[in-house]
Amino acid sequence: MKNKRTKPSKRSKARSKRATRLSTRPTVLDNMRERVNELEETLRAIRSGEVDAVVVSASKGDQVFTLQGAEHPYRLLVETIDEGAATLSNDGTVLYSNRSFANIFDAQLERFIGTPIENFVSGEYVEALRALIRNAASGVARGEIRLVDRAGRARTVRLTLTRSTQFGMEALCAVATELTELVETNEALRVTESSLRQLSGRLLQLQDEERRRIARDLHDTTGQKIAALSMSLDRVARLLDTKKPERQEALDEGREIVRTIGEEIRTLSYLLHPPLLDESGLGSAIRWYAEGFQKRSGIQLTVNIPNNLGRLTNDVEMALFRVVQESLTNVHRYSGSPNAEIHVHDTSDAIKLEVVDHGKGIKTGTERTKIEGIASLGVGIPGMRERLRQFGGQLEVDFGREGTRVSASVPLKKARVAPPVEESEVVVAAPDGDSNSEPAPSSDLRRRILIADDHEVMRRGVRGLLESHDEWAVCGEAFEGREVVTKSRELRPDLIIMDINMPGLTGIDAAQQIRKENPAAKILFFSVHESAQTVREVVNAGAQGYVAKSRAGHDLVDAVRNVLDGGTFFPSFARTA
Repeated sequence: MKNKRTKPSKRSKARSKRATRLSTRPTVLDNMRERVNELEETLRAIRSGEVDAVVVSASKGDQVFTLQGAEHPYRLLVETIDEGAATLSNDGTVLYSNRSFANIFDAQLERFIGTPIENFVSGEYVEALRALIRNAASGVARGEIRLVDRAGRARTVRLTLTRSTQFGMEALCAVATELTELVETNEALRVTESSLRQLSGRLLQLQDEERRRIARDLHDTTGQKIAALSMSLDRVARLLDTKKPERQEALDEGREIVRTIGEEIRTLSYLLHPPLLDESGLGSAIRWYAEGFQKRSGIQLTVNIPNNLGRLTNDVEMALFRVVQESLTNVHRYSGSPNAEIHVHDTSDAIKLEVVDHGKGIKTGTERTKIEGIASLGVGIPGMRERLRQFGGQLEVDFGREGTRVSASVPLKKARVAPPVEESEVVVAAPDGDSNSEPAPSSDLRRRILIADDHEVMRRGVRGLLESHDEWAVCGEAFEGREVVTKSRELRPDLIIMDINMPGLTGIDAAQQIRKENPAAKILFFSVHESAQTVREVVNAGAQGYVAKSRAGHDLVDAVRNVLDGGTFFPSFARTA
């Protein structure tokens, strides 16, 4: 039997279509549920503050919508920071301000907003504020202004202004930082530093004064007594019966010990304070020190100092001399230079000194040594700088690759000493009668000698040594520079034996005045100083002889005889220098 296909009825078709539609409903519902869940999650994020803005895509492009309240965390941050933050209009009116900004300007926040900011600035700084606002129109402007609060306290504020064009309007974003405490701290540090510098300078000055005092005590007391003792021993040696060799050996040994002690004391005195600095000035002291430095170190020195430099104040001469000492010490220790140069000259407004070496200098790749303040070089360079700073001077150190140059300068008005008082302006009372009177005629044919020394024990020793010779007579004694000038004028001695270091006028100054009045006067210097530079100074002063006190027993009698006979007498080290 053949199968027979039958055509479905209308009812069967309707039932099939309904089944198809029912089968698609779960998919649409799932999509709707997913969309609802997404919207609920978005709403939750917005409510919890996790979303600040919504981006909506449209035919004209994406648009950003900031949600109401989204700026709350940032506003909270701005309101609570210590820095002042504000928004200003282009003319400086406060549009918005946090409380810190208002407090910095010492204003109430409610009255601050809507008010021109310049109303809260001190009058003299209003123009500076206006200039900042004008400059901010082209970008960012920074500057400091001064404020005066209601208590009258001056305050310093750093203001930073930035131009902004967001939200369709032009404005200035302002940030204010309180600098008052920092400025006051810096000022306190500056005052403290200034006080420390003054203290440092004063300590250096006191150190120099103490060195000078100790050196003078060694020279004027101990050194003179040892020199006198040496002369006494020489006299004893001539008076004693020297037939027994033991006596002579003991005496010679004592004399040698005294001589050694004298040399050690003299060396210590010179190291503490060079005597030529007081007696002859900076030029002579530098030349003397350079001679000794060459012998000790083997470094050849070229000294260029004008002879007409003139005297400077004691403190300035000492400061510049210490610069030379410290600089040459550094040359000897660090530079490895075989030679160096010292230049001193004066300009129209300053005294300048330079010490130049040609040593190792600074090697390639070596960081330049800082010399501002207490640096790794020690206290030498800062110490020199502080010495000069007391007189308005400056110190510069140029560390080159082929040597070092130390340059010091002191303003001329601070350096020059007041012109000395001429002897004619000084009235010295004569012991008896008219100081200009001629000496009384005498039948004594002995050569007359005037002794000038500020130490009585030394004058007594010289007198005893001279009066042991019948051909000489001591016609007078003087203890002070001006006194020897006066007595030379009164007594007209055949010879003046004079110390270099005396109160009032130094021996060299006194000799120059005596020779000016009486070019034929014969002068023999008698001093504890032993250096070629000292001898050159006395020769320039017009003296005919020089005897070191340590060699008085050997040389003084011969020197007196030579000078009185028209000759000269100078030590061998001076003739070969």
